[in-house]
This record gives sequence, C-alpha cells and structure tokens, in this order.
Amino acid sequence: MAGRHRPRRGPGQLTLAVAGATVLLLSLGVLVKTVTADADGCGTSTGTRLVVAADPAIAPALIEIANSWQQTAAKDAASCVNVEVQPRSSAEMANALGTYSGGTVDIGRSPVPTPTEADLPAVWIPDSSAWLGRVRAVDRDAFDLTTPSVAISPVVVGMPEAVARQLGTGPLDAKAMGALLADGKVKLGMTDPRRDTAGLVGAMLLKDVVVTQESDLPKLVGAFRLRVNTDKAYADTKDLFAGFATGLGAAPMSEQSVIQYNASNPTVKAAAVPLAVEPTLDFPYAVLTQKTPKVRSAAEAFRSALSSEAYADVLGRHGLRTPSGVAGPGFTVGHGVTATQAHVQPVTDLTSVRTALSIWVAAKTPSKVITLADVTSSMSLPLNASGKTRLKLMQESATHGLTLFTSDSQLALWGFAGRGTQPLVQMGTLDKVQRQKLDQTMRAAHLAGTDECPLFEALLSAYKSLKASYDPERSNTIVVFTDGRSNLSGGLTLAKVKLELEALADVARPIRVILLGIGTADLTELTQIAEITGGGAFPLTDANQLDQIFLKALLA
Repeated sequence: MAGRHRPRRGPGQLTLAVAGATVLLLSLGVLVKTVTADADGCGTSTGTRLVVAADPAIAPALIEIANSWQQTAAKDAASCVNVEVQPRSSAEMANALGTYSGGTVDIGRSPVPTPTEADLPAVWIPDSSAWLGRVRAVDRDAFDLTTPSVAISPVVVGMPEAVARQLGTGPLDAKAMGALLADGKVKLGMTDPRRDTAGLVGAMLLKDVVVTQESDLPKLVGAFRLRVNTDKAYADTKDLFAGFATGLGAAPMSEQSVIQYNASNPTVKAAAVPLAVEPTLDFPYAVLTQKTPKVRSAAEAFRSALSSEAYADVLGRHGLRTPSGVAGPGFTVGHGVTATQAHVQPVTDLTSVRTALSIWVAAKTPSKVITLADVTSSMSLPLNASGKTRLKLMQESATHGLTLFTSDSQLALWGFAGRGTQPLVQMGTLDKVQRQKLDQTMRAAHLAGTDECPLFEALLSAYKSLKASYDPERSNTIVVFTDGRSNLSGGLTLAKVKLELEALADVARPIRVILLGIGTADLTELTQIAEITGGGAFPLTDANQLDQIFLKALLA
C-alpha cells in the first residue's frame, strides 16, 4: 500500500535516477531550474550534482545566488558543485516527504504516491521550521539536526493601506487583535494554515486571543467560524490581495509578499502592519539524511555560502532579509515596511501548531461522519435520579452534535441492536433538509426488543464503509453512542475486532473514531478500540459536554 513502508536507503541512491526524477517533477507541473558553471574545470559533466528543493518565495534568490557562487568560486573538477534549484511548494514537499516516510502530513490534500529516493532532493528549504517539525513528527530522522536559516521574512498583518491608515495602529498584540475583531469593522481573511505558514501564524495568534484556559478551546472553533473567511475561502496569498479590492480588511502574510505585491503597482496598495510577537518565516536549510559524503560535502559548501552576509543584496532585491534580520542593499521600504533590523522568531512551538491546526480542521473543514446509535432495550433505563433515560441523553446529544459540523459536511445515521445494523438516514450533505431529517429520525428512534449489543460488528461495518468511500478533503469520522459492551452471541471478540481494525487502518487515510459511553458503558473496552483508530473514548452525562469531547478527540 502506498506510503505504508519506507523504502530502504542505500548510500548514494539519492544522486541517481536523474532523468526519472526530472520527468516526475515536470509531470507534476514543477518548474525545474538547473544552475551550472563551466569555469575552472567545473561544468555540467563534472563535479557533484546538488538538488535543492526551495519554497517559491526564496527560489528565485537562490537561483541567482547559486549562479554567482558557482561563477566566482575557484573550483576544480574534483571539488565543484552543480546546484540545481527546484522551486517546490513547502506544503507539497512536506506531503511527499510524509508519504515517503510511511505517514502523512495533513495539508488538506490527498497524499501523493510514495516517491522514490531519486525523486527527493538532497536539501530542502521550506519557508518555515514549522514544516520540518511536522515532517519530523512522521520521521524524526528525516533531516540533519542542524538546520540553519538562510533568510527571513517577518509575518505581518496585511491591510489595504486606507484601512491601516484609518486604524492608525502600531504593532498588533493579542489585545489589539481581539479589539480589531470584536467590533466587526475589519473582515479577517486567512489562507488554510495546513498549507500556508502565514495562515498558521494567524491561527496561532487567534488562539492566543481567544483561549486563556483549556475550557476556552471551543470558543476558538466559534472564532474561526464567525470571524475568519466569513464570505469565502482564500486559496493563496494572491487571492487575499485580490480580496482587498472587495472588502477584505486584514490577513496574515509575509512582509516579502507585501513588498512584491506593491511593486506591481496595484490599484489598492497594501500596508504591512507588524505583529507584537514578531513571528518570522526563517527558510531553514535542511539536509536529508543518508547522503553520501560527496553530496554532504556539496550541501555544506553551498550552505556556508548562503549563511554568510555576502548575498544580502540579492536577498534584499527579492524582498527578503538576511538570517540575522538585516535588510540588505536593494531592500524596498515603505507601506509599513522599514529597514530596521527584524527580530528573528521562527515558528517552532509544535504543540501550539498541532492545537491550532486541529481546531482549524474542526471549525473550517467539512467532515464525513457515520453516527452509530445504540438502540438496544437498555437505552430505556434511567440515566440518574433525574429520571432522564439514556435514550433521551443520546437524542439531546445528537441534536447538539449537529451544530459542531459545517454545513458542507456529510452525515449518515445508523442504528444497531441484536444481529443487525440498520442505516436510518443515508449519507448526505448537512444542509437544512439533512439536518431536519437527522434530528427528526433521532427524536423518533424506537428501541429494539433485545439487549444484545453488536457494537463491534457495527463499528467494523461503518469503518469499512468510510474507508471504501474515503474523502481526503474531509475529516472522516465515526461517532458511536452506546450504553453497553459488545455482547452479541457468537459475535466478534475484542481481540478479533482489534486485529480487524489494525489491518484496515491506514495512516495516509486516517479515520477517527469517537466513542461516547452512556450509563454503564464499558469505557475500558471502548478505550482499547480508540487507541487503535485515533480519536478517543469518553463518558457522556450531559449533551453540553460534546464541545469539549470532540476537541479532545481531535487533539488526541
């Protein structure tokens, strides 16, 4: 299965199969820039080929630097390096490295087919160290430990210049950002933080504005839904700039993007409003592991050139600062951008990154959900001294649960009892009609005349159904309401269902299972299932617990 097993590495493999790698990159629509030099015996047919995959924000500067470096450095045929810079989106490169390592990096897109080692570069320069952390979560040994920055660009809040002038604000801290959003005067736009680092910084900043303690996490879901991208989704930074002409008031983006946008003489100029926390894109130089000594030496030689201040002018002309935050000759100022040395603060808090991304997924991305409802006779028993039945709690929770999913999500409802699992409401988009159908069906639920509970069979059937119709653009989830343990006569055992689920589970196509135990449900049994599938098992005593439960499941 693609992505499940990492290919065995052998010394020198990464420098082979040049033609095959180039064909693959061209077939993906990736522009490949080959930089060579022929001075002092160093040419295309000699020396060491060094493939550098670089984010498109820095790739043009790197191509210029590589040309200059190779033309001026005194090298003979034995020591020369032929640098080939390939502009590659940080998100797409992370996607490829994730599947290569046998896992997945969630960028809100389908995992790519598993690349070969020949398809991978020797060096990767994404726009942020956050990408390295996300790939290392899949493969901790993916890169050398030392990953120095080769350039920086602060993340700012871009605004139409007229809006920024009207606000008259200095650097935005959490309090100022909260006030900006609270009055509703400024519409906030954001690219998907799973694919864009500036969007990620925006999501993390909004988390700091809204969340002061763990119980506030559900409020962040509301903030994402009610305050961000309220009119449309923004595919990329270019889309955000276009939004400035149609009412968008603010968006997190890089300082470099503001410089380059204003250089195109747009009708609506943009201003770069600094953030008090001063996060930066830091363009780390990451050497992939298991390189031959020759390739490693070539990578170190080019890294040494990039980490010096010798090419500050090249970086400056491309709207970038040196690794120390200095604005070199040719750096364009104005519209909120100054030549003052920037503070360097890469995005490296992976715990905060994971939290912000998980809640963004919960709030802004559609889900595909099968809800399994236990309709065995024991659900008629009272939950507690109040006299409320277990069935009543399930009905109230299901109604409340509908509010946790976006209107473009897809939901189905199945009931299970005795020897059968019955679809009650077919999978459908969660529009007004589908919401009413789900709510009415759950409210009118009739219990079976048996207390035999085919929990394992129902769960396995739902898992197979979701896997067969898996949607990589959605959060694929199974929600289970039950008050008992699986006790079908002659049915699956816990050991058997665990083996079945382990065989079905695919890290590249995750299906999260959230198990909600009502009354006397066996949480030990439910927890063992949750450990295999992701998600979690939780006791349920009140419908209002669902907000926290769903977030805990997402953050598990």
